Amino acid sequence: MDVGTPTLGFSGRPIDYQDIPITNGVAFWPNLNLKEFQQSRSIPPDLPATTAGRAVLAAIAEINADLAAVVSLHQSKGHDQAKDVPGAQMDGENQLTAQYKKAVYARAKADLLGEFPTIGRRETHPGQESAETRDTLLAEAATVLRNMQGFRRVGIYQV
Repeated sequence: MDVGTPTLGFSGRPIDYQDIPITNGVAFWPNLNLKEFQQSRSIPPDLPATTAGRAVLAAIAEINADLAAVVSLHQSKGHDQAKDVPGAQMDGENQLTAQYKKAVYARAKADLLGEFPTIGRRETHPGQESAETRDTLLAEAATVLRNMQGFRRVGIYQV
């Protein structure tokens, strides 16, 4: 996503997203940007950057822990970074880094849903505050993680 393109709100005024880099703690995964998260997941621009940033940091920690074996697998094949792993690409980003961002951003947004009602009712955010939306975002992240780990969408577990 082009984080340099201004986004206009319903009023026609530019939305002031926070162009803040987020350094990943695991060098294999890409660094992220708060503005990209806000734009790609329609995060209300009046939500404080620190609140949104903390949600992304927490999601990174969770996703990185979930994908530790994936990192080891790709590094054992000679890929030092996710961007080096072969696969489909678009605009210089490969499928693995796109999946990583999707999982992190979905989990971070799910974490933030409780914050939306606290930022005031001047601008409503219909459908973004429900438990169903949160469950859908968490399911999205889980599905992407399963795919990255080499599992199918649905599995059967026998006891």
